[in-house]
Amino acid sequence: MKHSTFVIRLAGSLLLLAGTAGAQTPETAGYLDRFEGEFAKIQVNGHQQLLHRSGKVIVDKIQEESSYRLVSAVKQGAYGVVDRKGDIIAPFRYDAVKVLGESNRENPGENYCLITVKLQGKTGAVDSLGKVLCQPEYSDIEVLTPKTFSIKKNGLYGWCDMKTGKVLQEPKYTEVSRSYVIDGLITIQSQGKNGLALEDGTVLVPPKYERFMGWNSQQLFSYYVPGGKCGLMDRQGKVLTPAIYDDINAGPSDALVAVKVQDKTGLLDVATGKLKTPLQYTRVDRLGPLFQVWKGNLCGLTDSMGKEVIPAVNTEIQLYDSKGHSVLGAIVSLGPSSAAYTPPYYVVAKKGAMAAFYDASGKQLLPFDYSDIRLLPLHDKVYAALLKDTWCGLADLSGKIVMPVQFAGIDNNYGTSNYNDDAAGEEKNNFICVLKEVKKGEAGVGLFNIATGQLVIPAVYSDLRWQNADMIRLEQGDSSGLADKTGKIIRPLKKYGAFDAVSPQLIVEKRYADDGSTTLLTNKEGQVLYENKYWEFSPLSFNRLLTPEARKTWPLQFNSGLLKVKGYSRENQFVDTAGKPVVFDEYKYVGDFNNGIAVATTQDDRVGIISIDKKVVYPLVLDDLAPADDELLKMKQGKKAGMLRKDGSVFLPLEYDDIDRVYDTSLYIITRQGKKGVLNAEGKELVPAAYDEIRYNRDSRMFEVTKDNKAGLLGADGSTLVPAIYDDLDQNQAWGDNSPFPVLVKQGEWYLYLDAQGKPLPYRAKKKKGYND
Repeated sequence: MKHSTFVIRLAGSLLLLAGTAGAQTPETAGYLDRFEGEFAKIQVNGHQQLLHRSGKVIVDKIQEESSYRLVSAVKQGAYGVVDRKGDIIAPFRYDAVKVLGESNRENPGENYCLITVKLQGKTGAVDSLGKVLCQPEYSDIEVLTPKTFSIKKNGLYGWCDMKTGKVLQEPKYTEVSRSYVIDGLITIQSQGKNGLALEDGTVLVPPKYERFMGWNSQQLFSYYVPGGKCGLMDRQGKVLTPAIYDDINAGPSDALVAVKVQDKTGLLDVATGKLKTPLQYTRVDRLGPLFQVWKGNLCGLTDSMGKEVIPAVNTEIQLYDSKGHSVLGAIVSLGPSSAAYTPPYYVVAKKGAMAAFYDASGKQLLPFDYSDIRLLPLHDKVYAALLKDTWCGLADLSGKIVMPVQFAGIDNNYGTSNYNDDAAGEEKNNFICVLKEVKKGEAGVGLFNIATGQLVIPAVYSDLRWQNADMIRLEQGDSSGLADKTGKIIRPLKKYGAFDAVSPQLIVEKRYADDGSTTLLTNKEGQVLYENKYWEFSPLSFNRLLTPEARKTWPLQFNSGLLKVKGYSRENQFVDTAGKPVVFDEYKYVGDFNNGIAVATTQDDRVGIISIDKKVVYPLVLDDLAPADDELLKMKQGKKAGMLRKDGSVFLPLEYDDIDRVYDTSLYIITRQGKKGVLNAEGKELVPAAYDEIRYNRDSRMFEVTKDNKAGLLGADGSTLVPAIYDDLDQNQAWGDNSPFPVLVKQGEWYLYLDAQGKPLPYRAKKKKGYND
């Protein structure tokens, strides 16, 4: 984005501050205000002025903060420019200044910075470092290209080098402008005619043409002569064809262009200058690596050499890349290592209401049997979605049908709760949830295996949820059942039935009788291994304190060979895979096992961690154990806190009053004996526990601290930036580099500024600016 500042003519002179930071006692001001970006308001000799963040310059007024943190400002009626370090780039002696700049991280080749200065009606130029490129001797100066700027003298234009100020072309043209036919060219105009020149001043094409037309980044362009006819040139200015065409459009490569004469278009071979395809098309457009050609209302495709790979007999054509992206227009490079589209390319062609599928060479992969074809990314692959009226199916990109056209839709598992495959395992991407209408306006879901080409579960269910990598829970209204991944029904639908696969071979189910219900553990064959009328089984409700966050939404499974029997009078009872009860009588409560360990409590409610063989992993001496993050647990004993890893090992010992993880970091604010400090990701002391309050600022990556009602700042590494000895501390409120400096602090009766090195700026005051000042 270009930024410009233009100010009116005033006279004046430069004023630097008398002192420098740390040189002597700061000058006393009427008041100081906190910094708002590059400047802060201060009162000097009864007048409000603006102090630069460097402390080296004060000004009366800011005109604009421009690119590269250059500021155009006014001092005693004169104009100048200051950089972010406080160095004077353009002295405060000009009638007007203009800061021109482009700062584009994505395209640094377009970046530049130029300062124009005006004095007594004449204009000169200065670069961003303060180097004078040319004295005020021209009537106008403007940016021409990122490497040049134009100069105007006696009504004529030339240009200079942006870095050195060297005159590359003396003013001799009635107009000069950046040419967009090809990068790095300048359009020159003389006597109403246009030509082209290189940035170094070399004339490539003399000014004798009406205009030029280029095509993005290609190396060819068209030139126009009186009467509107055009021909073709290359980037060296060589005429490739005479000006006999009404229009020329770029092709998918520099080898082929489209030429038009009297509403008919053909394809021209650039190397020979001859027509490769006669003037037979009514319209030609670039479409990725191909030409889309039209004959009246019908279209087709040619390859980059002009061969018609798909005849112009179609009513519509859509090109896709291999990732399923629709290709529109030309293929544009996004940078040195990226492109907008990913080959190979595929074509959907339509004839009226029917669609077919081709590759980019014109090979027909699917016939005109479909009402529509679209490319559809699913899981880690891209498929051709085939539509026939209200039915759909899938083909791979070779045209092989992988799912027949017999479903009402495909559920991609985004934004829906009717299908959940979180626990589906390694074969997850082989399965696609399909839909069919079971009632008017109501769709049932089923499961299709792309790898085997089989519909494993018919689309008659309201919900499908994988219980593990082998078993799927089926729901239909208030009935439920189970199937394995091959579609074999393990438990048929049962009204109010509750079936949950807790391993590839074992199932928890609830059965109802006249005297109540009972919960059973059965194998796939239905054999009852264990039953308990008091077992309150829930697939998602249990103690998951030691379970990784990613698995906490998965259905409950046997872990370490045990499954918790929750709701029984004993809170420490489990069942093993053979249905044998396993009771931990030594404990009042034992949570669910994960990787062989579980949380347990003693009869007097002390908490710790035990192993499946009843060994103590962490002593049962804690008052509380709670989740801290995905990897750690927060433990408390009395008034002391520490942290455990989920394997039971100690991360932080029980020696802190409190521990809080700093959000979105691996840092921990700890409290010890009422004082706060900071630990790093390894639990090592980063900031000693010596502060009353610590707050982490994510933007500046600094700690704001207070100690004995005094404020300070620490770096992210714990280093002291501003010691906590100040009664008040105001950070820079509009800093563009995530730095809070300079800060306004109060010590005793004085307000003063401190820079990022902790040095005072050369002003102090006994008053802070108020709203009415």
